[in-house]
Amino acid sequence: MLLNILVFIVLVSSFANTQADSVNICTDIAEFAPYTYHPRTDNKIDKSKLTGATKEFLDEIFKTINMGYKLDLLPWKRCLSEVENFGTNNNYEVFSDGSYNIERSDKYYVTSPLYRTHQGIWYSQKKFTNRLPIDIAKDLNQYSLCGVLGYNYESLVDLGITTEVFTGARNVRSALMQVAKDRCDFFIGGLEDTYGGNTIGTYKIPEHIVGAPLPEAKRPTFHLFISKSSPRAYELYTKLNQTILLLQHKGIAQKIYKKYLPDGDGL
Repeated sequence: MLLNILVFIVLVSSFANTQADSVNICTDIAEFAPYTYHPRTDNKIDKSKLTGATKEFLDEIFKTINMGYKLDLLPWKRCLSEVENFGTNNNYEVFSDGSYNIERSDKYYVTSPLYRTHQGIWYSQKKFTNRLPIDIAKDLNQYSLCGVLGYNYESLVDLGITTEVFTGARNVRSALMQVAKDRCDFFIGGLEDTYGGNTIGTYKIPEHIVGAPLPEAKRPTFHLFISKSSPRAYELYTKLNQTILLLQHKGIAQKIYKKYLPDGDGL
């Protein structure tokens, strides 16, 4: 009897440690191709699996630090809230594929960049037939701008863009349609991920809508964000950060990202 009790205690302790060693991560349910998305075969979506450059990089990170992890797709604002309130909800400890801003740095520990993209402006070639009427970023102040609810547009202020970005769109598809229907002049959105969504069939970029680099804009970097309310927040931050830098130094990160994009850029 005593032996059975001891075995039971060992098994329960082992299970608890295994659970504690695993990290629950969330990212945007809208998908973020080519970084995190559901694989497609013959136009059929396999929602039981995830693929992409960030997914592969996370596999490598957690294999290196010998920890388990689970990645789920949630509505973006809910994902951020779940991580912020991990100490209360105990659901998601980390979110991925987020860009840095000061407000987020107050709520989360932010790792070194996983990768960087190009900030873009999306417009109608029917409306601007001769040339893109933007030479410098401030030129956008003459036009109406739209964006996606929950996306980070803080960096636009540093470029001198004072026009408010209307974030009524719930996703990239809706933002592109606002431009196509002439409800705004420009959609501010990344080049790689917007073209990526079109490539995997999440949406179809409307005819005559094209993207161009936003003049003078720095390339946005994307990170892992760790809940400050997690009791092991600093331990996780240290392990993840050191491993990201190690894999980048060895060229492993760039090799992974080049599988999905000609130029990487896993830094």
